[in-house]
Amino acid sequence: MRFWLDKGACGYRMDVINLISKDQRFPDADETIVNATSGNAAGNIGGSAKYHPGWKWYVNGPRMHEYLWELKKEVLEPHKAVTVGEMPGVSDIDEIIKTVGQKDGELKMILIFDVVDLDNVPGQGRMALRDWEVRDLVKPIAKWQTLMIEREGWNSVFIENHDNPRSVSRFCDDSDEWREKGAKLLALMQTTLSGTIFVYQGEEIGMRNMPKDWDVAEYKDIESINYWKKSLELHGNDTEALKKARKVLDTKARDHARTPMQWDASPYAGFCSENVKPWMRVMDDFKTVNTDVQTRFSSEDDLSVLQYWKRGLANRKEHADAFVYGEYQTIDNADNGSVFAYLRTGKESGQWLTVLNFSGKNVAWSTPEEVKVKGWMAGTYLKGKPDKSTKGVVALRPWEGLLGMCSN
Repeated sequence: MRFWLDKGACGYRMDVINLISKDQRFPDADETIVNATSGNAAGNIGGSAKYHPGWKWYVNGPRMHEYLWELKKEVLEPHKAVTVGEMPGVSDIDEIIKTVGQKDGELKMILIFDVVDLDNVPGQGRMALRDWEVRDLVKPIAKWQTLMIEREGWNSVFIENHDNPRSVSRFCDDSDEWREKGAKLLALMQTTLSGTIFVYQGEEIGMRNMPKDWDVAEYKDIESINYWKKSLELHGNDTEALKKARKVLDTKARDHARTPMQWDASPYAGFCSENVKPWMRVMDDFKTVNTDVQTRFSSEDDLSVLQYWKRGLANRKEHADAFVYGEYQTIDNADNGSVFAYLRTGKESGQWLTVLNFSGKNVAWSTPEEVKVKGWMAGTYLKGKPDKSTKGVVALRPWEGLLGMCSN
C-alpha cells in the first residue's frame, strides 16, 4: 500500500475490506434452506446442498477493526489517504460508525448498498427481482443522510457501479423519450445529498442497460453466464419461468455497467482503435449518446446530461455548507407516493428544497405550508430557472426535478 501512495496515489477503494478477518476455528456454516420454487436460479440452496453461506464467520470478523486500525496508523494516516471501503452484509449502525466515525473511524467512508439492493429479494441473493416503490428509495437515503450527520460519520453517495445495472434504467425510464430527463433527475438528487459522490463511468452521459432484444450470448459476466445456465437447467421447458429469468438478467446483470464507455461516434465509440475489438459489444446508441456529443451540445434552453452534471456539481461546491455538510430533512409525501422531496440547510447558503418526481406521469405536488420557497433555481426540463408556483400545488411533469431556494 505504501508503494502506490508513495507514487502519488491519493487513496484506496478497498474491495470487501470487512472480510479480512475470519474465525480461525473455521466452523461449518449453518444449514440454509431456500425455497427451490422461488425462481431464483442462482441462489437456490436446498437442505441437502453441499455448501451453505458462512457469512457469520467472516463478515466483520473478530480482528477486523484491529487490522483496519493498524492500516490507518501505519499507512493511511501518515499519507493522508482517502479511503472508501466496500463492506457488504453490514447494517449495524454502531459497527458502521465505528468504521467511519469522524473522530476514531478507521476509514473515511464505506459503500452502503441499501439503495442499490432495494429490488433484491431477501434470502435469494442479488440475481432476484421484486417490484419497488419510491418509499423504498427514500427510506435508506433518509436513514443514512440523517444518521451520518447525527453520529458524525460520512456518506458515500452512489446509485451505480460496476456491480449494478445502469441507474437510469433501474430507477427511471430509459426510453429515448425519457432517458435524458431521468438521468438529470438522478443527477439532481445526488448533487444535493451529503457525502462524497461517486459518478460511475457513463452515468454522467446517461448510458443505459443493454437492449432487451440482444441475444443472451452478449452477456459475458460469469455471474450472468452461471445464472442463465442454472435457469436453463431448472426451467428448460418452462417458457414463463425462463421469461422471468431473462427479465432478471435484463434488469439486474452487471454486464449493463460494463459495456464500453461511449466517448464519441467513431468505431467502437472511441473506446479503442478500429482494429481492436472490445470484449463486449458496444451499445447501439453510441453515435448519439456519447461524451463528445454532450460536450458540444448547444441550446438556449436546455443542457445535455453531461452539462447538467457539471452545473449540478458546481452548484454543490458553491453551496457546500448546505448540500455537502448541511442538515437534512425529508418532506412527508403521504399524499403522493411518487415524489421524493427533502430540505437541505446550511449556515451560510440557507435552506434549499429538492423535489423529484420518480414517475412517468404528471403529478400535482403540494408544497408544505411551513416550506417557504423564494424561487425555483434549477430544474431538469430547462436550462434556466423554472417558471412554476412557489406555493400551494406545483405541477410536475414526468421525471421532473426541481431545486428551490427557501426562506428559513
